[in-house]
Amino acid sequence: MNAPDKSVAGGRPDVKLVRVVDRAGRIMACFGRDTAELSLPQLCARLALPKATVFRILTTLVDQGWLAYNQATAIYTLGFAALRHADSLLRGLDIRAQARPFMRAVRETVNETVILSLRDGDHRINIDSLDSGQAIAQTLQLGVRAPLYTGAASQVFLAAMDDAGLEAYLARTKLVSYNPATLTTVEAVRARVAQVRAQGYARTFGEFTLSASQTVAIAVAVRDPSGAVIAGLHVSAPLNRMSEQAERDCRDVLLRESLALTGTLAAS
Repeated sequence: MNAPDKSVAGGRPDVKLVRVVDRAGRIMACFGRDTAELSLPQLCARLALPKATVFRILTTLVDQGWLAYNQATAIYTLGFAALRHADSLLRGLDIRAQARPFMRAVRETVNETVILSLRDGDHRINIDSLDSGQAIAQTLQLGVRAPLYTGAASQVFLAAMDDAGLEAYLARTKLVSYNPATLTTVEAVRARVAQVRAQGYARTFGEFTLSASQTVAIAVAVRDPSGAVIAGLHVSAPLNRMSEQAERDCRDVLLRESLALTGTLAAS
């Protein structure tokens, strides 16, 4: 006979345990693209929690390998446990393996960085990339969450929503500016969605990066056999290499290879 689960009482989760797990999750969520390093005071300020509470949870996260602590600088960073689990997650995504040959075909045609993205709620996450072979190439961080209103790849997911879903998204989303190119009004987002729907692809100037005027992204949707959008495929390149002809080449090969990928998914 199994021992009783101490985390439940009367079939209900222990409130203290749930609170600790919630706080641990909030601590982990503080680390990201622009916040790779944080101190204890910084975390306490972000979380509005007592120093002793945050310190106890941080100690456990360090012991488990989720975070690392530099005693010389008193700074916390993500630990290798996060990397191990991220690798397991990526390996378990069938679409990543299925899309690879088609991503390679895009890169071989235009010799620019090619990225595969998935939707995660109200965000887009890059899950795979193939770098350009040119001396100056765009490098993408995998696992970074970008809002659906920023960037070409994000906007193909937004354009796939029906009108009611789009309006619900806009009603619950604060349009934050990441740089001068970011769309920050509901009207601008609606206009971009209409454009993407009409032309079948998205084109933006680095709306989620600091170098907005120096990069161009062209993205298309990847659909399953039923027509539902399941991924985004895009090319990112320096502006000085994206002539009108180069942009047409990127658009055409992305549309061709995304369609071919859909055919492969239907046959599998």
